[in-house]
Amino acid sequence: MFKKYQLKNGLKVLLVESHKSPVLSIQMWVKTGSADEKKGEEGISHFIEHLVFKGSQKFNVGEIASTVEAAGGELNAYTSFDQTVFYVTISKEFQKVGLEVISEMMGFPKFDEKEIDNEREVVIEEIKRSNDSPHRQASRLLFETMYAKHPYGIPVIGYSENIYNVSRKTLLNYFHSRYNPKNMTLVVAGDFAAPEMKKQVQDFFGAFPPNRLRVVKRAKNVVARKPSLVVKTAPFAETIVHLAFPAPKASHKDIAALEMFALVVGQGESSRLNQRMRMNEHLVNYAGTSVFLARDPGFLAVSMSLNEKDLGVALEALREELVRALSEPMSEDERRKALTNMASEQFYTQETVDGLARNYGHYQDLFDDPSHFEKFLRQAEKLTSADILKVARKYLTAQNFSLVVQTPAEQKTIEPQAQKWIKETAASLKKVAGVKTKAAKPTRGKKISFVFRKAVGDKVGVEKHVLKNGITVITRPSFETPVISVRCASLGGARLEGQDNQGATELLSRVWTAGCGPYSEAVMNRRIDEMAASLSAFSGRNSEGLSMSCLRTFEKEMLELLCLTYKEPQFEQAAITREIKSMQEHVKLRKDNPAQLCVLEFMKNLFPGHPYGRDVYGDEVSIGRLKATDVREIYARKQGLTIVASGALDPKEFRQRIEDQLGDVEPGNGGNPLYPLKYPPQDIRVFLESVKEQSHIIMGYPGLTLKDPERYTLQVIQAILAGQGGRLFLELRDKNSLAYSVSPMRMEGLEGGYFGAYIGCSPEKADKALRMMNIEFSKLVEHKVPDVELARAQRYLIGKHDIELQRNSNITSALLFDEIYGIDYMETYHFTERIRAVTSDSILKLAKRLFSQPTVTSLVGPSAPW
Repeated sequence: MFKKYQLKNGLKVLLVESHKSPVLSIQMWVKTGSADEKKGEEGISHFIEHLVFKGSQKFNVGEIASTVEAAGGELNAYTSFDQTVFYVTISKEFQKVGLEVISEMMGFPKFDEKEIDNEREVVIEEIKRSNDSPHRQASRLLFETMYAKHPYGIPVIGYSENIYNVSRKTLLNYFHSRYNPKNMTLVVAGDFAAPEMKKQVQDFFGAFPPNRLRVVKRAKNVVARKPSLVVKTAPFAETIVHLAFPAPKASHKDIAALEMFALVVGQGESSRLNQRMRMNEHLVNYAGTSVFLARDPGFLAVSMSLNEKDLGVALEALREELVRALSEPMSEDERRKALTNMASEQFYTQETVDGLARNYGHYQDLFDDPSHFEKFLRQAEKLTSADILKVARKYLTAQNFSLVVQTPAEQKTIEPQAQKWIKETAASLKKVAGVKTKAAKPTRGKKISFVFRKAVGDKVGVEKHVLKNGITVITRPSFETPVISVRCASLGGARLEGQDNQGATELLSRVWTAGCGPYSEAVMNRRIDEMAASLSAFSGRNSEGLSMSCLRTFEKEMLELLCLTYKEPQFEQAAITREIKSMQEHVKLRKDNPAQLCVLEFMKNLFPGHPYGRDVYGDEVSIGRLKATDVREIYARKQGLTIVASGALDPKEFRQRIEDQLGDVEPGNGGNPLYPLKYPPQDIRVFLESVKEQSHIIMGYPGLTLKDPERYTLQVIQAILAGQGGRLFLELRDKNSLAYSVSPMRMEGLEGGYFGAYIGCSPEKADKALRMMNIEFSKLVEHKVPDVELARAQRYLIGKHDIELQRNSNITSALLFDEIYGIDYMETYHFTERIRAVTSDSILKLAKRLFSQPTVTSLVGPSAPW
């Protein structure tokens, strides 16, 4: 499956061939992260991640991104505690471009003094964005608590003062001492020939100088000997709780058992915590478990989001579930479910070359063994339920757990009840540690295996059939992976709502899969999780439907559930009551998400009196009025039914199953009325105060409809502005350091749409940001786009489209929505020719048409510049 070797300079190379799509992922894994920084260097690894994009020996500022995007590729990077990873996804036709760009960034970056100063401001904006995020701040509080003496307790992004003050000399010293070929692994996954790739790897990376590697000795963490509590009053509406127990490092033999324990207790819809705390008792927005795995010791965490008034009851329920999980071994069904989900992961990640490269890179970087997952799975298969319980009791003890609470409530209000809970929980954990479990007969696991039988039609292309009852079925077989994606949809959605039932469509999407036919919600969730599958509902402004994904082994069972969910949903009152509460909580928490508020204000003012201008959630009052009859009415009014399937399926067999299960179903003819739409006749500026570190701004214009023949031209305009090589990024971020996040945005609907730009920046930069966005739109009206820039945008779109179509779920979405909206269902396969047909003249013409219209500007932040 892979070839591993090493260049003379010490660079490790992993070649992973996969010929399912003509695409490659080229990733460089550098074994250095924020935990390798010295005091005073905090944030330097992440800063360097930014700076290597800013020019090299061969490329000037902006040319690295534009070169990749001009070849239809995508590039990005991320920094963590233990590693920094740079990656390019690109067509096999341009594999040399991808290799050269990674080579230049890793071997020969410029670190230009002016660009360093420019990028300081960008990173500061990223830090401010993080400071405005309740989940990032709660996570930071957790890591600070768990790693008081270890570098994992320091945020990867670092501190603003370090970014402001770090010198070029310090940056260069760190880079040359840690970005050493002996400290790096190049991973190439996708469609290539190994002999040719080996030669090109040598050509581009063989000359990397083997600089002296700076050896880092990390401080050892001091594990507490008694439980600890941290309560922080924060300026957020959401209360977030983390309960964490120290765990060993990723390579430890106990990790497999801890992962299985965590999966059963708090991962998936049928997990114990989710079933009790969210589904049955409605105490939390979510509750789940995770195991933080790293080069140094990690932890097992239970995390919850909730309303502060439910904190006491939620903590009590949490303790009871922990005691139950530690009192007796999990059931054999739960153990098998955990194994099935672990084993299936390898197949879902095979859908994309990025997933392949990421998996192999991760295992090589962390374990020095690309095939570690196979050994890990074999180890997990050998574990009995008793083995798992023994390991869980070893780490989930009364001695050293930490409870972290971030809440809008006053610290003095929360601390007493939290201290009481810690004391009682410690006593419960001590008690359960001494409980002897019944000596059950060992049920040492059988090896998990999946049978993937190729269908007779695996060479057939996309087919469309209309059943006798009017249901449209579209199939696209593909056997490169055993994954199947199925989506079905009808016209309808939020446009069918009135003033009295706003939010009904959103509520429908939340309860549609909450039980069907003879199966309760709990039984459905358990069955789906046992098959490592997913089944969910969706709703939008124009449509509603169901999505399913599974492995071929479980196609029959999952398709039966999908069809039964479509035709016999239960819409039980208990689920409706729970989700109404959840929706109301979502609306309350919007004050923590100013970017979302900015979008809502923009839509309301651009589409006055039209369904597109409404909040799909409604408001707290309208949500409180919703009833089961509202959900049933929206469900009954849907129009038509189209089912699309892509993946490892037999088209004839699939259609027959649909015929057998839905052949007697009327697909619905509820009507899909069009609504008159009048855009604002003059410019509108709307301001909503939000006391945050950043302002969020949208400037937009009326756009196009779904069927407008100029919609491809508008996509090219978007691509000219988008990406790291696009005008907005280059002008507003690279050259003027106004923001970390800036991008164009567009929507096409049945009656109309929008086109505009979004930026998140410091309040004092808002005026300049607005002026510069307006300048970029004006340029498109005043000047033809140069041929070189047009070609870059076209190849960027075509390449991105090809990359997206690696996933079966993206293919089903494209085929489905084109079909239900009256566009040729095969339109996605004509995308390349449509984009190539766009000219600079057509861009100029459309730009004059769109950008001469009145604008709507929405700003959410501390202040407005008008």
